Amino acid sequence: MLASSIMGRHLYSLLLLLCTPLLIAHVVRKYRRENQDPMVSHRLGAHLPDQMDGCVWIHACSLGEAKVGLELARTLIEHDASLRILTTATTPAGLSVLARSEFANHVFPWDFSWIWSRWLSKLRPRALIVIETELWPNLVAACHRAAVPVILANGRLSDQSVRGYQRFGWASRPMWSKVSRALMQFEGDAHNAHSLGVPAHAISEVGSIKLDQPAPQISRDRANQISEWKRSHILVCLMSSHADDDVLFVSWARQHPQLRLLIVPRHPVRGPEIKTLADAEGVHASQVSGEIQDEAQILIGDTFGDMGAYLSESDVIVIGGSFSGKGGQNPIEPALLSKPLVAGPSMHNFQAISVGLEAAGAFLRTDAEHLSQSIDEALATAHAMGRAANAWVEANRGSTELQVQAILAVIAAH
Repeated sequence: MLASSIMGRHLYSLLLLLCTPLLIAHVVRKYRRENQDPMVSHRLGAHLPDQMDGCVWIHACSLGEAKVGLELARTLIEHDASLRILTTATTPAGLSVLARSEFANHVFPWDFSWIWSRWLSKLRPRALIVIETELWPNLVAACHRAAVPVILANGRLSDQSVRGYQRFGWASRPMWSKVSRALMQFEGDAHNAHSLGVPAHAISEVGSIKLDQPAPQISRDRANQISEWKRSHILVCLMSSHADDDVLFVSWARQHPQLRLLIVPRHPVRGPEIKTLADAEGVHASQVSGEIQDEAQILIGDTFGDMGAYLSESDVIVIGGSFSGKGGQNPIEPALLSKPLVAGPSMHNFQAISVGLEAAGAFLRTDAEHLSQSIDEALATAHAMGRAANAWVEANRGSTELQVQAILAVIAAH
């Protein structure tokens, strides 16, 4: 069993090495298109973190996970001010959040086996905390050899993710079996963690830290700008959208000229692309980053840090990524603002949360064919749906403290 586990990881390492030119090409193309530094040398492990003996290392992937990691870090410090914390992230969005925090931060490299011994000798961490699903075979194996506990915090595992891991069970199952604690969000996540190989005694069901987040801050200037453009129209907001969502909703807007549509792309750099799409459909659109024209039917929210203002002025919120097979984006911010929620068929990234909101009467799941009917239903019951959304989130808070207590117990035991 041990030999097959080692062979599987060696095969994984070889495949990763062979794919390195493709990985480099991918990040260069992706992040330069978004006007971001691809940080290739960091991803190849050329830059080591500063010496931080005995730190707690918290790793997230992107923006949402980085926010969760920072919430964990701050609560850990409240309980034990002597802790030293290093935060890492993978994407520019995640790294930008970490860089604005009070904690040391570093770019997370690709999972090459030779990198981690150098990192661990620099950090000698008391624990590695990974957020949601950010486990990597070589990293986990290196931590196991060095007796560094690996804690999966705010763990989330959809059925789709499980099927993906199971396809590569020769590499993933040994990794999952070495997890010291798996703090999973909901019952389905806990079941899936066990099915992948996490020992039952290491698994706890603790809810989601994202439910503990405060309501988004609202820029009054931006909100007033949106309100002035909206005037007396009904405003539907497509939040954190992907390209296929945009195609569907620009077409929907053309068929409903009496309504106004606010598209907030997940990546603001896509603003001009969405405007070009609207122009091709014959729908007048403006970008918030440019000049907002009163007669525009579609407004493209392509600015950073204004999601609170966008959501606050909208009458119905449609969850991006749910009509494009991307698994949906986080519905909690609009729920905290007491907004009615509509989503497409693909919500596996927030399966338990969307099911909970749906059961509470705050969330309508639909498809492209029934989109107009569902938006009309949400508008008709907007007040009741919004109150139910806020109440469900409030009733399910408290996960941060549960997870911090569990993490501190692991640290103390090691």
